Amino acid sequence: MLATMARCGACTLVYPSVQVGPNFRVEVEDHGRPVKGLRVEIRGYESSDNRVVSDTDKNGFALFRNVRPGSYHLSADHDAGIPDGADIEVKLGGPTNVTAHLKWPSIAPIAVRSLKGIMRGPDYLPGQSQPRLSLGLLEGSSGRLLKDVQTADNGEFSFEGVRSGLYFLSLKPSGLRAWSGEPITGLIAVAVDPGAQTDHLDIDLGWTSCGLWYADRNKCPEPELKIGQLSGQVLDVTGAAISGATILLLDHAQKLVERLQSDSAGKFASLDSLAGTYELMVSAPGFTPFRRTVHAELRGDSARPSSLTVQLGLGGGCSGVEPQ
Repeated sequence: MLATMARCGACTLVYPSVQVGPNFRVEVEDHGRPVKGLRVEIRGYESSDNRVVSDTDKNGFALFRNVRPGSYHLSADHDAGIPDGADIEVKLGGPTNVTAHLKWPSIAPIAVRSLKGIMRGPDYLPGQSQPRLSLGLLEGSSGRLLKDVQTADNGEFSFEGVRSGLYFLSLKPSGLRAWSGEPITGLIAVAVDPGAQTDHLDIDLGWTSCGLWYADRNKCPEPELKIGQLSGQVLDVTGAAISGATILLLDHAQKLVERLQSDSAGKFASLDSLAGTYELMVSAPGFTPFRRTVHAELRGDSARPSSLTVQLGLGGGCSGVEPQ
């Protein structure tokens, strides 16, 4: 079970508790398919040195035998996003023939036809350089490093000649920082499939107290928006106001035209009269940024919406807008 506190972009993890005897097994599935050859670990809460590992067999089962009594955390090796897990209570005379379950990867892989695309950091601005990322390509269940590349100044990257299958993109420490100031690191699950609807990756990176999150922009529809005034409110997925959100308006040359910040009620409003086509960007620490092309006639067309409600997604969820 994953509980998320959306207002501050932080999160709290609550794992299911499973009581077992010294002998038990763990089943690992990849969205209904057994995962073979994946390392599974239980690590003692009282001492991190108290750990036991086992690899899954062809049916996706990892067997644990004669485990010492105690409290353990169960997890699978290399996982994307916030990993699945469980709290294991091992007791002498505990339940026998118990099977704990893990979903791996915990976040469904992004399906693409090729491993190329673009990654954007939390403070990305169109037309401006961002710190280069060092990306490693890991093989699916083995986690073996296949190759490394570095992103360009605009975040573009490409892994050539990659066959179909499950992979992980490993983000290594770099100059790209999260809102908290920590370097952004972690894994992104990707499935290369010639039949995928999307040709390339289009990823926004972010951060919560639980680590890396990312949003696949290809899954977030972005129809163009017509507005009569740049004003509105920024909310989270629960409908709570987000204060301190940054609202940017950029022209066709990617020059900053307007910069606003939401107040304690999440509200913002521009005093300027603007007309034309712009890119609207709304962002806040720990949330999926909102980007949309807008056509503005801020003082001339009363039929166009005069206020916007921007809802920022969390944990990779899409952000959206409702004209008022």
